[in-house]
Amino acid sequence: MRQSFFLLLAGLITACATDQSAPSPSPSSNQAPSIRILSPSNGASISGTGTRAEVSISDDKAVTRLTRQVNGNPEQDINIQPTQSGNIIFWIPLVSGSNTAIIRAYDAEGLNASASLTLIANTSGSGGGGGGSSGEGTTPSYGSYTPPSGPTYYVSPSGSNANDGSRDRPWATLSYAVQQLRPGYVLRVLPGTYNESVQVNVSGTASQRITIISDTRWAAKINAQGQLFGIDVRSSFVDIVGFEVTNASNTGIISWRPHNRLLFNYVHHINAQCDSNGGSGVNMSPYADEGLLLGNLVHDIGNLSQGFCTRIHGVYAAAPRVVVQNNIAFRARGFGIDTWHAVTAATITHNLSFANLYGGLKVGSGDNTRGNRAENFLVANNIVIDNPRGIVEEFNTGLNRFLNNLSWNNGTSNNVNWRLSTSTHQGSLSTNPLLLNYQPDGTGDYRPAQNSPVIDYGIREGLPPFDFLGNPRVLGAAPDLGPFEVR
Repeated sequence: MRQSFFLLLAGLITACATDQSAPSPSPSSNQAPSIRILSPSNGASISGTGTRAEVSISDDKAVTRLTRQVNGNPEQDINIQPTQSGNIIFWIPLVSGSNTAIIRAYDAEGLNASASLTLIANTSGSGGGGGGSSGEGTTPSYGSYTPPSGPTYYVSPSGSNANDGSRDRPWATLSYAVQQLRPGYVLRVLPGTYNESVQVNVSGTASQRITIISDTRWAAKINAQGQLFGIDVRSSFVDIVGFEVTNASNTGIISWRPHNRLLFNYVHHINAQCDSNGGSGVNMSPYADEGLLLGNLVHDIGNLSQGFCTRIHGVYAAAPRVVVQNNIAFRARGFGIDTWHAVTAATITHNLSFANLYGGLKVGSGDNTRGNRAENFLVANNIVIDNPRGIVEEFNTGLNRFLNNLSWNNGTSNNVNWRLSTSTHQGSLSTNPLLLNYQPDGTGDYRPAQNSPVIDYGIREGLPPFDFLGNPRVLGAAPDLGPFEVR
C-alpha cells in the first residue's frame, strides 16, 4: 500500500551532495565567514519549480545573516539564528532552463563570503504522478519547508554512540542522541530502520526550538514493536519532522507538553487496543497546549478486522488551541480526526479524512476537560468522504465555525454528512470532490483533478503556509480545499 500511495508523489528528486569551497578567509583579525554548498551538486538537473539546498557555514564569531540570489534578482534573506557553525537547509526557486544561485553568508562585522552553483530545471510535468496499484513511487521531499538552523548533529544505523555526532561520525541510536540535545540544536536522522522507542525529555525555548528531523522525509523509520509509543515527547518547544513510525501498541507519536510540532510524519499500522487506553496515530494530549499537527499521513490505526472502536483514532487533538492542518487520515478504527478531553479554540483546516471505520471528523470534549468546552473552533477547507459519519459535534460543545468544508458520501443518507449539535455550517459542499484516483485503501491519487469543485473554493483564514507536499499555498484565486494545492 505504501509504495502505491507514493505514486501521487512521483517526480520529486533527491539531490546529491558536493563540496564547493568559499573564498579564503581575510588576513585581518576579523575573518570573513566560510560557506560551502553541500547539495545539490553544481550543474544538477532538477525536475520541478525549485529544490532543497544545504550549505555549511562558519565564522570566527558568528554568521548573522544568510541570503540567496537567484538569476540576478535581489538577495532574499534565509531565516537563521546567529551561529558560529552549522548546516542550513533552505529552498531555491527555479525557472525552466538554466539558473544561477548565489548564497552569501554575513557576519556581525559586515564581512561576507559567497558560493554559487548552476542548476538546470525542467518545470514541465512537475509534481505528483498518477494513482494506481503498481509501480515504484518516490518519497516526497519537504518542499519549501525549511528547518531551523543551529548546531547540527547526526544519527545513523551504521554509527556509534561513542562518536561525536558529526556527519562523518554519527551516533547510532535516537534514544542516546536526544539526550545530548540543547535549545536550538538540530538532530538529523539519516535513512534506515531504528528499532527503538524514543523518549524526548529536553526542552527548547520559544526562540530556540529543538528540531529532530529525518534527513530525507520518511526515510528514517522508527519500528516500535512491543512499545507503547514510537516517539514520546515529554518536553516543550520540540519539532518532530518527517519520520516513518510503525508497530507501536498505543500511539505512533505523542506530545505531552505545550508548544510542540509534529510535521510531515508517516504513521501507520499502530496496534492500539480497544480498551480504556485506546490509541492513535499522532496525538496532542490534554496538556499539549498550542501544538501543531501538520502534513502527517496516518492510516491503519488499530486492528481493522475487529470493527470500529470509538477510542482509537488517526489524528487526535486533546489540548487547548491545537492546530491541525494538511493531514491525511484513513483506515482508523474510530474517527480519522478526533478532538476530546481539554480541547478548545482549535483550528482544523485543509485535512483529508476518508474510509475510517466510525467517522471522518469529530469536534467534542469530555473526560479531563480542565474546565474547557469544545468551542471557538475554526473548522474550514477540509474534505471528509466515505466514512460512516462525516463532520460531527458530540458531547461538551459550544459555538464553533464550520466554513467551506466538503462532506460527501458519509453514511447511508445525506444527513450523516453533518451532525452538529450547537453550531451550524456555512459554505459547505456535498458533492464528489473529483480526486484524481480515489481509492479507499490508500492506493489512489488524492490530489484534486483540474475540474474538481474544491479548487479555489477555500477561505484564507487558518491558512497553512504550504500544502502536504511542501508546495506554496494559494496558486489560484483562493486556496484549494484539502491537503493539496494544485494548478
